[in-house]
Amino acid sequence: MSRTGRALNLVVTLVSMIMFPGATLPAKPVWLGAFGHVPTAYNQSPPVTIVGRDGNPRVVPVGFAPLPAYRAETTVREVVRLSIAAHVIRVRFSNEFSSNKLHIGEAHIALASENGEIVPGSDHVLSFAGRLNALIPAGTPLLSDPVDWQVPALSKLAVTVFYPDETVPPAHTLYALTAWAAPGNQVDAPTLMDAIAARSGNHLSEVDVVPESGSHTVVCFGDSITEGVASTGGAFRGWSDRLAERLQASRSTRGWSVVNAGIGSNRLLHDTPSTSALSRFDRDVLAVPSVTKVIILLGINDIQYSRRKPAEAVSADEIIAAMAQLVARAHARGVEVIGGTITAFEGSASYSPEGEVARAKVNEWIRNSGAFDGVVDFDIATRDPHHPGKLLSAADSGGHLHPNDYGYAMMGDAVDLKLFTR
Repeated sequence: MSRTGRALNLVVTLVSMIMFPGATLPAKPVWLGAFGHVPTAYNQSPPVTIVGRDGNPRVVPVGFAPLPAYRAETTVREVVRLSIAAHVIRVRFSNEFSSNKLHIGEAHIALASENGEIVPGSDHVLSFAGRLNALIPAGTPLLSDPVDWQVPALSKLAVTVFYPDETVPPAHTLYALTAWAAPGNQVDAPTLMDAIAARSGNHLSEVDVVPESGSHTVVCFGDSITEGVASTGGAFRGWSDRLAERLQASRSTRGWSVVNAGIGSNRLLHDTPSTSALSRFDRDVLAVPSVTKVIILLGINDIQYSRRKPAEAVSADEIIAAMAQLVARAHARGVEVIGGTITAFEGSASYSPEGEVARAKVNEWIRNSGAFDGVVDFDIATRDPHHPGKLLSAADSGGHLHPNDYGYAMMGDAVDLKLFTR
């Protein structure tokens, strides 16, 4: 519709309201965040040396090392999952941690089949202010134009981008998701030809929807355990995925969408290797469309890195103060905060008795301080009842830190759905 036509429609609507006082202006669409894979920065801090439990020193890499650039004229397809049913959809691409422009030659979205294939007849072209290509300035995000498209809850979507220029992949590796890179422009190809796995996707950071019904988003804010590291890749078996399935299974909670804002190795108080929770909270939580609740599960990396990097050691009291700051910032925006207790890590590479004392103190505060609007006791849900400092063996992925698929399901089941019905 032209600008003149829109202006005329507005005049007609206002005149109708004067003549017919019961009339109202058309309602604006209510957007919800429905998927997230938040951006972060490449950080080339040098590796550090720590002494292992066997008494031998070992080198631990710190930071996200830059990945090889995608060659010019490369297509990258990434598979994600919607947490709620939609009838309008848009995507958010991020160039927020780059000093160069990002050139998107073309982008499509479709229903995903297996192994990066798309369902025939489901392909939709994405546009940007009516254009099929876009230049995203350095340090900024970009929203696509809305697409009218009815998509069921928990649908898997393939977002495909053609990069005409050599492009550095995003820093946030797809630990629990899947993506493929292929030569040439194949954005609408049902099957990518000559495709190889891509460790980082195509700068997609969020999918927003106008839902079929519903008006609330909960953001799961945390580190690798929230991200779903060590779960089955591409199977959506993290605890936030389990929560989304449970919310959709109940009529009383079906109006909630879920956004995962976890970043591997994330810390509350320091940036390395990813953007600190304190600095990214406003963008990754408070700016998510229709966010009304956040579940915070953080602190284990602050504890672990206190051993790895003594110069950046933090105390339990400092972790508690940082969490209290997140709560205050959320409450100032009317967002309720659910605190998640820190899961067990005895036997992991960076375990220490001092760290366990700190974990116990932080968990005691989360459970009993009254600072939160609700608590999810992930610790009790997944720990060995006979050895509370350890993960239950059936829930352990093998490193004594990250749960496996079963452990993540236990975490998702530990969230009381009454938190979403009151």
